[in-house]
Amino acid sequence: MNKLFSQIDKYKNEIAIIAPDKKNYSYKEICKFSKKINSLVPYKSLVLVISNNSASSIIGYVALMKTNNLILLLDEKFKFDFIEKTIKNFKPNYIFAPNLFFKKIKKVKKILNFEDFSLFKTKNTQHKKVNNINKLLISTSGSTQSPKFVRISEKNISTNTESIKRYLKINSKQVTITTMPMAYSYGLSIINTHINCGCKIVVTNKTVFEKDFWNIIKRYKVNSFGGVPQFYEQLKRIRFENFDLSSLQYLTQAGGKLDKSYLEYFKKISKNYKIKFVIMYGQAEASPRMSYLPWNYFSKKSESIGKAIKDSKFELINEKNKKIKKPFETGEIIYHGNNVSLGYGYNIKDLFKGDFNKGKLFTGDLAYKDKEGFYYIVGRKNRISKIFGIRIDLDEIEKNLKKKGFKVKCLPDNKYLKIISNNNYQVNKLKKIIKDFSGIRENYIIFKTNKKIENINNFKNINIA
Repeated sequence: MNKLFSQIDKYKNEIAIIAPDKKNYSYKEICKFSKKINSLVPYKSLVLVISNNSASSIIGYVALMKTNNLILLLDEKFKFDFIEKTIKNFKPNYIFAPNLFFKKIKKVKKILNFEDFSLFKTKNTQHKKVNNINKLLISTSGSTQSPKFVRISEKNISTNTESIKRYLKINSKQVTITTMPMAYSYGLSIINTHINCGCKIVVTNKTVFEKDFWNIIKRYKVNSFGGVPQFYEQLKRIRFENFDLSSLQYLTQAGGKLDKSYLEYFKKISKNYKIKFVIMYGQAEASPRMSYLPWNYFSKKSESIGKAIKDSKFELINEKNKKIKKPFETGEIIYHGNNVSLGYGYNIKDLFKGDFNKGKLFTGDLAYKDKEGFYYIVGRKNRISKIFGIRIDLDEIEKNLKKKGFKVKCLPDNKYLKIISNNNYQVNKLKKIIKDFSGIRENYIIFKTNKKIENINNFKNINIA
């Protein structure tokens, strides 16, 4: 199997990245930078990439992925103490990061400068026992900043990229735009598929509420973009149909379930403007996409996650661990595919390991399938929520709040962080604390006090609007 970006040199002088300052970067420049890094970074080094949505960040990631090294990807918005803890746990040999991190990170030496990023060498020695089947480590929850990372192989990420670009018919003439952090698995997947195909990626940090975002769409004739449910809710709020949509060919949505009213809205958009709306489903553990709903079924089965991608399959198991064969019976989704990650990583010793999952992933999502084999998610098996497409560990939220003196219970929900307590807490203070350590916006946090609850730890459920 070819490496993810092994063929991009054939696109030569074609534009790969369009930066916010309108500067263009070609595929030839990316390949040249990759060769430069390869000459400086020894084989099987572990490189920490502290990323953001910039041309430098994407180019550095692609260049490093072309080398025979391991990449650990973080977002620059993560708290610095978490970044420091990750460095301590994994002991990277090199760090590719924005220049401002040079003053923050101790005991490193700058060995290469690239625009507003630099490559730093640490004092950590080479890890001889590292298993080079590990290629990329990505965080499972970009919001709560869990120390748990997903270990992904070259095969995992390459097969998933091939499946997605084949279904979406991505080709070198297409143009996409950044709408999510690249350290988030869905945002990274869009970068992977489009760079792999020789497309243009327009880099921006503008939001859909800003006029400049739509000017960029029009100026560069952007064909597609992706987003989580809250992103599409924002599009409806600003009346998406009033903008120039003439260049758009398709939109992809993943990271959680979009409410029915919004699905109805995008059905009209899809029909009136001939824009394909493609619902997809995935997890970081699957590198990351597992299914899609064929666009021609969107009007009839818009609440479905569709069927598994090519050369993979879903199955459902009940509470007794037996396969469910009949339609409309609920069970946990088990996914089988070459894109299933190797396992988790918590520290450098986990990179000595190989493939623990063997192509099988227990998703934790509860679903049923209809008579035509289309799958519908109905809930979660464990205490995990998805807010803004980011997986939130509710136990971790509770643990962090307990350290601050707040005894609460978090309730599963895929739109809001819902919290109940039998204590009267200052709501604004509570929300600010949650936002500071998790990144969840205050308006997506709902807090209720219920004095009737005697033991909050035994609390199971409540109806919070």
